[in-house]
Amino acid sequence: MRLCIKIGTALISRGNRLNYRWLKGKVREIAALQKRGNEIVIVSSGAVAAGMEIARETIRPTETLKLQMMSGMGQIRLMKYYKDYFKAEGICIAQILLTHHNFASRNEEGTIREIMKAYLRAGVIPIVNENDMINKEEVEFKPVFTDNDILAALVAVRVGVDLLVILTDVDGLYQGNPKRDRRAKLVEEVEAIDRAVEQMAARETNPLGLGGMASKVQAAKMVASHGIDTIVANGRYSLDQVLAKEVPRTRFHAG
Repeated sequence: MRLCIKIGTALISRGNRLNYRWLKGKVREIAALQKRGNEIVIVSSGAVAAGMEIARETIRPTETLKLQMMSGMGQIRLMKYYKDYFKAEGICIAQILLTHHNFASRNEEGTIREIMKAYLRAGVIPIVNENDMINKEEVEFKPVFTDNDILAALVAVRVGVDLLVILTDVDGLYQGNPKRDRRAKLVEEVEAIDRAVEQMAARETNPLGLGGMASKVQAAKMVASHGIDTIVANGRYSLDQVLAKEVPRTRFHAG
């Protein structure tokens, strides 16, 4: 099975620092999936949070230039830990930085697709992130990829994955906001993404991220039109549990 796994800011960061312990454990889970014959593409947030850690910033800057600096500094640190953790599992990784401009041309799209498929055939795990240093629209809070949810959908479609897995800090899509209403019910299966489903999506964001459940539903809708299912699940659970439906999660069916 070919999977695209998206890791959000709320999971990979803890305050203004990277959550190294969580990341190391998740890398082990992803490595185990690959060793069982699965092909994995990762779309990872976290560069700005890593840059804030280096610069000892406690609050996400609002100035565009400073955000771009945080991203450039942090991307190196983020990838270093991915590289080291996967190396311990005997797996090589590759970094791919993209902006929305890369999807505006068929030639560029084709190049991206072929490169990533070549990595997968070689047993290399591509790790994709938004190129915040170049893409001013993202760092100026005019979200293009909304914390990489939409980027993950675009990558999933281009690479032709069997399943998109979006890991976040809630169990999935709720009928209300579970952080404010304990009685809000989890929607475990979504057969079709209609207006009612879109209205359920909470729009609150993590202070370090740009996405919310609304962008995850939008990503699921995008890939569903290409015959790809999406699972939105809490990253505190293991991937094996999520894939086996042993924990709460929401699965959006392509139909």
